[in-house]
Amino acid sequence: MFYYVVRALLWLLLKVFWRMEIIGIENLPESGGLIIASNHVSYLDPAVLAASSKRKIYFITKKEVFKNSFVSFIFKNLNTISVDRENTDILAFKKAISILREEKVLGIFPEGRRSSNGNLQELKLGAIRIAMKTGVPILPVGIIGTHKIYPRGIKFPILFKHKIIVKYGAPQYLNQLKSKDKIYQNEELNILGNKIKELSAINT
Repeated sequence: MFYYVVRALLWLLLKVFWRMEIIGIENLPESGGLIIASNHVSYLDPAVLAASSKRKIYFITKKEVFKNSFVSFIFKNLNTISVDRENTDILAFKKAISILREEKVLGIFPEGRRSSNGNLQELKLGAIRIAMKTGVPILPVGIIGTHKIYPRGIKFPILFKHKIIVKYGAPQYLNQLKSKDKIYQNEELNILGNKIKELSAINT
């Protein structure tokens, strides 16, 4: 219940302050395990994904976020998984696998950290490996506008001036039989990156 109340409030705020527009939501499967993979340019991005999605999303978030007690309370009640970015976090990986095997939605920012200039950074292989381990598709998403609204270095988001656009692409299905093929993994990672880059391009 907590998640859905927060999501409704976020949807209202994003609509009022930034005229959030959602494109391609019909590409979001209504059921089954799914990884949503998006570009990451602002702290607003998880809120934007949660508010724009028809399904509940379980996010993977860096452990540093949980140092703030209030933020930690919110994120834990939103079923967020804490992950150690500096080391191989086996527990977080197992939790992600469990969520997908329960046919839920996992939200991942495959860049690993926020982009400082709004451009897509090099993607990490985590999303590809988890998808191949579980057999679920990856849904690429592009978020436009949040890097102008709440960029690094400012304390509060800029209200009303900019618009948020969320673009959902078509699901990407991977071949589980090639789970140990590193060349195949990197090819699929490049495909995912190109899709996210296209969806998040400002001039499209």
